[in-house]
Amino acid sequence: MLMTALAVQASPVLILGTPGDDLLATPTGPSPNLGGLLFTFSSLTPFSTFNPTTYASASQGVTISSPDGLLVLPFSTQSNPNYLFDNSTEGTADITISAAGGAGAIGVGIADSDDPINVVLEALGAGNSDLGTFNVTTDVVNAESEGPNPGNTYFVVKDTTPDIYGLVITQTDASELNSGLAIADVQVTPEPSSLAFMVAGILAIVGCSRLRKRA
Repeated sequence: MLMTALAVQASPVLILGTPGDDLLATPTGPSPNLGGLLFTFSSLTPFSTFNPTTYASASQGVTISSPDGLLVLPFSTQSNPNYLFDNSTEGTADITISAAGGAGAIGVGIADSDDPINVVLEALGAGNSDLGTFNVTTDVVNAESEGPNPGNTYFVVKDTTPDIYGLVITQTDASELNSGLAIADVQVTPEPSSLAFMVAGILAIVGCSRLRKRA
């Protein structure tokens, strides 16, 4: 029954979260807290070119890339000091977050939006299959600088099973005012290794329980 439940693939849902605020006396992180990996780009060198495999080690298993390349720029009020910026010459931009193992949720903070912008979030399954697409507009209140953390929004694409292998964020407004796309932080959960240990542990418990009943 457990394996059957794990094998069932549901459709992802979109959750509008709250971006972190690093300008507070006690900085906050993004909400919801997914309890997995959190990348804030704080250790990167400002004004450098981002290497997509920076977080691709076995323990992290995440790549962040764009056909246009990504720049590390200061500073992010979501997760000071840096954010990643895709400055496409066409006025639109797209960033892909890929997980080596299936994730139950991927969260991304979109940063430094001067105006409300239209963004498409596409959840990818194994083999880059399309699990679901969401058309969203960045928060109007924050983007008009009326909130405590202007120009910032947070989105989470979540599923009931760990079948999300990637998230493509596309900024579709082709204009000089809305060119480019910036992300302040990324969450991925559960971590691929943690999921494997969790499933193995549950199966071991179920197996031991059955053995005790037989005895």
